[in-house]
Amino acid sequence: MSDLETRLTVALHADALPARDAVFRIEVLVRFERARFRRQVRRTVAVAALFAVLAAANAPVIDAWMTADGQRLWAVALAAAAALCVMSGVMIEPRFRTLARAIGRSLYP
Repeated sequence: MSDLETRLTVALHADALPARDAVFRIEVLVRFERARFRRQVRRTVAVAALFAVLAAANAPVIDAWMTADGQRLWAVALAAAAALCVMSGVMIEPRFRTLARAIGRSLYP
């Protein structure tokens, strides 16, 4: 080999990629996932606490409505059950799944 080829070979091998450490990469990914999980749990607990406070604040009103209007309560319960059944079928549609994913990503990035 000539001097030029030797220098070129040395220069090409000098900037070689470092050896990959699979264990380190996995540990970094685990750390990222734990942090993401903690953020999701904090957000979920905050939303649940907000709904609990709203339910507690409206408990007297809800109780009065339930005792005074039992027939409408059954109608609301049946309508809610029907809405859940319909939504499970609607979510099969690709555009609704895309919308649900977008909402999920905005709530839980």
